[in-house]
Amino acid sequence: MSDLAGYVTDVPYTRGFKPMLAPAWLDLVAIIAGFAPPARERGFTYSDLGCGQGVTMAILAGTHPAGEFHGIDAMPGHIAHAEQLAGEADIRNAKFYETDFAAAGRLPLPRFDYIVAHGVYTWVDGPTRAALRRFIDARLKSGGLAYVSYNALPGWSGDLPFQHLVRELAAGHKGNSAVRFTAAADTIGRLAEAGAASLADSCIVNDLRDRPGDYRPGYVVHEFMHAGWRPAYVTEIRRDLAESGLVPAGSAILVENFDGWTLSRSGRALIASIADPDRRELARDFLIDQRFRCDVFTRDARRIAPEAQRQRLLDIGLALAKPPAAIAYEAPAPSGRLLYDNKAARAVVAGLGDGAKSLSEIPVNGIAQQDLIANALALAAAGDIRPAEKTRTPVGALNRALRRRLGGPDEIPVLALPCGTALDIDAELAGLMRGDHASEWRAFLAMHGID
Repeated sequence: MSDLAGYVTDVPYTRGFKPMLAPAWLDLVAIIAGFAPPARERGFTYSDLGCGQGVTMAILAGTHPAGEFHGIDAMPGHIAHAEQLAGEADIRNAKFYETDFAAAGRLPLPRFDYIVAHGVYTWVDGPTRAALRRFIDARLKSGGLAYVSYNALPGWSGDLPFQHLVRELAAGHKGNSAVRFTAAADTIGRLAEAGAASLADSCIVNDLRDRPGDYRPGYVVHEFMHAGWRPAYVTEIRRDLAESGLVPAGSAILVENFDGWTLSRSGRALIASIADPDRRELARDFLIDQRFRCDVFTRDARRIAPEAQRQRLLDIGLALAKPPAAIAYEAPAPSGRLLYDNKAARAVVAGLGDGAKSLSEIPVNGIAQQDLIANALALAAAGDIRPAEKTRTPVGALNRALRRRLGGPDEIPVLALPCGTALDIDAELAGLMRGDHASEWRAFLAMHGID
């Protein structure tokens, strides 16, 4: 096994698109929290720390030509793939660097409006986390946004024994990390069946038994086999990043920004009794058994007054993420069901039916602005619509590069949209596009300018 400070490198990470890393999405999180996001009218700078195989950053660069994108990853195979994809799609505003975070701090890079680190922080060792923080400290602009996702406690508590045991058992097997993980996980499954109490309630043990196809080798290796793997409590992460002047803005998991959609009434009352905001967030994580956080931070961002916040929510770009007929106007939420089948929600969907635009551009027919905003946020939290760019960027070359890979070893089942985001084409969605709903999806893609 080759490694970088205990980080497994013999199996590449999976290829996919993370929509919450888009600038418009991060901007919306900041606005919900009452912060002014970075100004992007004259362009912007963006860095992806631990960019993996570069799929998300390449798509964002290809759909945001005014941005300057820099991806950093220590795995040679990841960077080679990212550069190849960018070259095939003729993406010229993205640069990739094969280096670690400490060395990246010495590169002649600009200061950034956005710095993102998805699936990195709690998978690397202490010195690497410190180097990542130093990079953000030195490179994030005043008023910029930083995104850090991480495995969270208490939600991972039940799987701590599994992760420790799978690494120990894997060390006794031969082969690459994926082969050794499989052998170790098989033994652990039999231990659980034999009555090992500490494994019986493990989410991962049960998922590997019941849904093994959901766990690809590139995922399980990079999730569980790193020596530095350690989930963290939200208070630990916030204290780490506060040393760089970073202030929590909100969650890129949009539903988590609204306690009414996340907590029961009694839970909200309990949380409200805790004065310190970080401790309150920690208690909230215990109530929902938080397992994975996608936190957005800002530094020295300007606070905006309620009226200005309302106007920014009305002006931000939004786009449909599925055909109108596929929207159920209800969705699961931590507190139960999120219900939004009403005139305002349907007006938002109808208004976006011919392309991305802002709420201020949608005919409201007497609907109050606050109702329009509230229902747009519900639609976004449910994944029916997304924060997006109101401009259209040609994505033909990008989608041709993605399509050429379908069915091959380097397949990237993603479709880029000209409004600054992309859709993951999983088996379920591919079936919908070919089945009884094919005409609806063809109309949806045509609306986005895609044949």
